[in-house]
Amino acid sequence: MDKIKIGKIVGTHGLKGEVKIRSSSDFGEERFKNGNFIIVSYQGNELELEIVSSRVHKSNYLVSFKDNQDINLVEKFIGSFVYGFKDKGLLDDDEYFYDDLVGLEVSSIKGKKIGIVTSIYNNGRHDILNIDYNGKNVAIPYVDAFIKDVDIDNKVIIVELIKGLIDED
Repeated sequence: MDKIKIGKIVGTHGLKGEVKIRSSSDFGEERFKNGNFIIVSYQGNELELEIVSSRVHKSNYLVSFKDNQDINLVEKFIGSFVYGFKDKGLLDDDEYFYDDLVGLEVSSIKGKKIGIVTSIYNNGRHDILNIDYNGKNVAIPYVDAFIKDVDIDNKVIIVELIKGLIDED
């Protein structure tokens, strides 16, 4: 089953092995539920750990793992990314995971090919698509004003750009 990045361990909390996870998932309450498994990427290894407790604290999830309920066992995970499994059951029929956008072709509403999506990140206000445009990185805000259609099946995103967003030689 495919996995998807759902957050990053940014610290520990207390002495009983809780880690602070900054979630990048729209489904945090589902992802970090007691009994679920998540994958911690640590020193090139992927460790599948079972969640035994989870709660929200100051916009982070405080999570403890089975057999790792001691700060000395988990502080090494600080800075590690955490992954969950792509569960299509979390999505409505017309929804998709943002990771599904990476590799899609981006074209203008006039039919001009702009490039390929290389990554997506959140700038604090909204998501941004990074596009490889003739070897240069172009950042396009993932908002309705720019994104006109996303066709996962045909692997294309249609955008409407404002003048000056890309250098048109």
